[in-house]
This record gives sequence, C-alpha cells and structure tokens, in this order.
Amino acid sequence: MADYRSEAFQKILEQERQWNARYLNAFRPVGVSLFLLLQLAVYGPTRGTYVLAGYWALACLLFFTARASERVSRWSTLAVPFLDLPAVFLKQWLDLGLAKAPPALANFTLGLFMLILMLSAFTLRNRQVLLTGVLAIVFEYCLQWRAQDTPLGKFGSIAALLLAALLCEVALAGRIRMARRLAEEHLRREKLSRYFSPQVAAAIDLSEESFTTGQTCDITVLFSDLRGFTAATENSPPGEVVCLLNQFHAQMVEVIFAHDGTLDKYIGDGLMAYFGAPVKQSDHAVRALQCALAMQSALRLLNARRAAEAKPPLRLSIGLHTGSAVVGSIGAANRREFTAIGDTVNVAARIENLTREYDCGLLISGATAHHIGEAHELRAVAEVRLRGRSEPVQLFVPTEPACQARGVQSEITSGSVGLPLANG
Repeated sequence: MADYRSEAFQKILEQERQWNARYLNAFRPVGVSLFLLLQLAVYGPTRGTYVLAGYWALACLLFFTARASERVSRWSTLAVPFLDLPAVFLKQWLDLGLAKAPPALANFTLGLFMLILMLSAFTLRNRQVLLTGVLAIVFEYCLQWRAQDTPLGKFGSIAALLLAALLCEVALAGRIRMARRLAEEHLRREKLSRYFSPQVAAAIDLSEESFTTGQTCDITVLFSDLRGFTAATENSPPGEVVCLLNQFHAQMVEVIFAHDGTLDKYIGDGLMAYFGAPVKQSDHAVRALQCALAMQSALRLLNARRAAEAKPPLRLSIGLHTGSAVVGSIGAANRREFTAIGDTVNVAARIENLTREYDCGLLISGATAHHIGEAHELRAVAEVRLRGRSEPVQLFVPTEPACQARGVQSEITSGSVGLPLANG
C-alpha cells in the first residue's frame, strides 16, 4: 500500500510539474517581450538589446517545441536556471557601461533575480530552487562588484536572495503537501469506486458517518456463483478463462452498481454484494431482488453471445438473505478490508449453495421475503434447517422466472407446513 500511495503521489506531482512547466513556457515569451520593449524605449538598440532579442527567440522556440514534445516539456523547467538567469545577467552586464548610476541598475537586477527565483519554485523541485538561488547570488554579486556598489549593498543583496530562496522552499513544501493530500484523496475515491456505485460513493464522500470501526446495519446480502464453471472451461486456455471471468464480473458489477449495491469481494467465479450499507436504504431487500433478476438477464445476453460462438452456456446461482451484520473496515492494521461479517452473511452463502439442491437459479430467504412484502410476487419452495441454527429458514423464489425444485411439489403456498427440511 505504501508503494501504491507513493506511486499515486509521484503521478500527481508530475502532473503538477507538467502544468507549471506549460505556464512558465507561456509566461516567458510574454515577459521577455515586455522587457525588450522597455529596453528599446530606454536605451534604444544596444548590445543588451541583441541579447534580449536572442533570449526572446529562444523563449518562443522553447514554447513551441515543448507543446509538440512531452519530453521537451518535462525538461523545460531547467530553462529557469540555465536560460533565464544567464540571459538577464548578460544583458544587465552589458548595460552597466551605459548606465548613469550602475549601482541602481545592479539593484534593479536584484528584483529580476528574485522574480526568477520565485518562478523556480513552480518547478516543484528543491534542487532547482537551490541551484537557481546559488546562481542568482553569484550573478548579483558580480554585477554589484562591477557597479562598485558598497559592501552593504553587496551583502544586503546576498541576504535578500537567501531570504527569497528560503521563502521559495517554504512555498514549495506547501505545494508538495498539497500534492500529497490530492494523492490521498485520489486513492480514497479510487477505493470507493471499486466497491460502491458512483451514487453511493458520492454519498459516502459527503457523509460524516465513519465505518472505520464497524457498525451494525440491517442489510440484504447477495451471493452468486457460476455452476459447473470449472468443468465448462477445463479444456479452455487459461487466458480465455481469465478473459471470460473478467467479462462476466464486469457485467455483474455494473448491474450491482446500477442498483446502488456494494461489492464486497470476488470469490473465484462468484461474488458477494450487499444492499443497505454503508448508505442506508429502506428498500434494500427489494433492490437486492431486482439486482438478482437483472444479473440473470445479463447472463442470458452473455449466453446468447456464447451460443453464437458454439460455446456452452453459463449457469448462475444466487442466494439472498436479510438480517443484521457488522459493516466496516475490518482486518489487521497493515491490511484492512471494507466488508460485512456476521451470521447474515453465512446464511446467504448457504442459501446460494442450496440452489443446486433445489435446481433454482435464485433462492430468497424468508427474512428477505418479509422485507420485500408485496413489491414482488414470491412462491415458497421449502423450509430448511441450516447447520448451527436452531430456527428453520424458509426459501422462496420469484414467480418469474419460474423455478422448478427437485422433489418439491409445484403448488406450495407460503403458509404451507410440513415442507421438506434440508441440513445445511
């Protein structure tokens, strides 16, 4: 996880550097153009003017080549210490001989160097800020020496540049902290998008409710599994099997998210999802049933494509159960997982296993049927006793699509007694 966070941070930091490099490359020709016009207005054509003209040409060339080449754009930040500073220094050095007050011109250059030093902080690289600061101090001292400025002026300029460099380092540290926070936020949102639909993820993002320690919630758990998948794909290449599983899971997760469900985990060729948490849903049982039916419809479309390719159909079994469970971030300190645990989860998994015994694609517990109410028409199939539970569990199926249970009469009402018991 640490490597993943570092990678995300470096990615965002590099993006910020790219954006800043574009801004610097666009700002440079504009700034040099204004400086060139000022030079012409004050001194007219001089050797310093020719230096500025060359500086302007290089700035324009760098702007256009950086737009065309990402590699040039990445390295264009080096222009701050190796183009901007030397060009300004050379121009001012040549103009010192024309100046009526050389110390004043040298002190004016100090302001230009401080501006360039501040621009170096946009590179988001400490070494470049340090390099720019050192070169600025050397160049400014040379100008002050030629202008025969006072010792106070020389050392005052050095102190000013050192202070500016320190402030740039503080500003740079703030920008880097911001990039790190953006990386953490990006990872958090990416993690939410793995388990929750966009609507649920947005609600969690705005909610102040925390699930870091786990909370007891009333949820409906959905377990699904592909029957006979291993046998159906035993002669298929591993790459084809992985491709099929990815395609299947992608479609099923899309259906789950469409019903605002939470993807808990993949279990081989099956998966676990639940409804009603972390965002409360009063109709979580209805959502779970509608999701299960939509998953079966999605599988029929997938099987239609497989039939066109002369491949055997896939069979999906789904179990639903409603009850209380602990939902939250659970696990060791260095490896945690957002999941749901409890008896409700275990019962849902066992109900999914019973679909094979009753030859049903979908089985619904009595608790889920109770929460569904009259929203869907259900038909009782059996009453089973699961291992470890004293109370039997009633099983239901939706009347559409029809589900024929082996060894169970087709006409069974929800109030029937004496239904067969099965040991789970």
